[in-house]
Amino acid sequence: MEKIKKQYGVWTGMAMVVGIVIGSGVFLKAGGVLSLSGGDLKLSLLAWFIGGLIMVCSGFCFAVFATRITKYNGVVDYVEVATNKKVAYGLAWLMTTFYYPIIASIVALFAGQYFFQLIGVNIGLADWQNFLLAFVVLTAFVALNYFSPILSAKFQISATIIKLLPIGVIAIAGLFASFFLGDSVGIVNAFTTPAENCAVNFGEAIKKTAFAYEGWVCATSINAELKDSKKDLPRALTFGTIAILIFYIVYYVSLSACLGNASTIALDANAPIVAFEKLMGKFGSVLFTLFIMISCLGTVNGVAMSCCRGMYTMSCRGQGICPEKFSKLGKNQSVSALSCLYGFGCMVLMLGVWYLAMHGVWIFKYLGSMDEIICAIIYAVYITMYIYIMKHFTDCKPFTRYVMPIVAIIGSVFFFICGTGLYQLLTTGKTDSLLAFGVFMIFFALLMFPCLFFYHDKESSTQEELCNDEIKTE
Repeated sequence: MEKIKKQYGVWTGMAMVVGIVIGSGVFLKAGGVLSLSGGDLKLSLLAWFIGGLIMVCSGFCFAVFATRITKYNGVVDYVEVATNKKVAYGLAWLMTTFYYPIIASIVALFAGQYFFQLIGVNIGLADWQNFLLAFVVLTAFVALNYFSPILSAKFQISATIIKLLPIGVIAIAGLFASFFLGDSVGIVNAFTTPAENCAVNFGEAIKKTAFAYEGWVCATSINAELKDSKKDLPRALTFGTIAILIFYIVYYVSLSACLGNASTIALDANAPIVAFEKLMGKFGSVLFTLFIMISCLGTVNGVAMSCCRGMYTMSCRGQGICPEKFSKLGKNQSVSALSCLYGFGCMVLMLGVWYLAMHGVWIFKYLGSMDEIICAIIYAVYITMYIYIMKHFTDCKPFTRYVMPIVAIIGSVFFFICGTGLYQLLTTGKTDSLLAFGVFMIFFALLMFPCLFFYHDKESSTQEELCNDEIKTE
């Protein structure tokens, strides 16, 4: 078994956390969450804070595990300790075959949509030309990750910095909005003048914010490639998730300060574009579209980095398809070519499923929310980790051992209830989301079934030699 090269530092880890979470959603959900909060910015910010708190507490628990366990793929390693090897293997297959490919493919489609908007071509999200471009984007990032993983990491850091620029611009503009945009806007006005005719559905608002914070767990996939993983990964998870929470809160306050609550809701996805146009004219809207396209590309790159490593991390355990072949690294000792090809194949498959879903083909029309559903399933698995911390990490202080895991459990349960359609059923009596979950589970079972044939009861001795770090749980 070939040993992977230690090549990344804490900044790459933080760029993975921040860069993957901050995709297109941060710029497009302001109006929806504000409307569901009754047009009241204070209540809207509470929804964003609760969603962010779930992420921070979950990331904190992962950081606690990261200080003790360092093997091949963070989240899979932690679940293996908290449960057993079979559950961890199933999670690794699930993330490589479903989670990473679903996220990468849909964000690649968003990136393509903004590209065509930038060049003034009328091609939408579901048009075949956009799917073709998304295929090219996925191909390019898989190739980049294999042939030049260091360049891929540098792009991730650069994209993260670039996507923070519009947040910074709007934050500054919001602070001084009333001085150069008029008395009808400004921070004071945003907090004291709610939008009218908006019904409060606070639970749905929290659901939207919770899913907007998803993606940070991808950073754990490069655990084995961090130079000092027991220090760098906990720092990346802790500081990265806290930074995202701060960025989101500042951004949404400032956007309402620039436009006013009513305009933010009315404009919805176009709100930040109009804000930039107010500040910089037509050039501003073009510049913002460029920023959001790069933001999406940064997310695709980060998720592709994780997807390309999925099969390799299974082979390190002596598991999966031909582990002796999938564990063979390329010349740069960074990424397995076969692992990259498998990840690429899964991403292309999910791109095809998105096409069928968006065009309402047969039962695929129910898979339009499969990104939310797969997140719900994974968060249910995370609960085993949080329980394990409370039971076995006896040397931790009460805050670390009990408070943070309990909040993370509550958040994970909420994710599961929302993602499976139970929330909609309980609050509205509608079964649309529950039906979508049922159809997805059929699809899920079909693609998970093959993994049963590639689980090996006995791991190779070389796998055990590869892991230099002792697993400490007490």
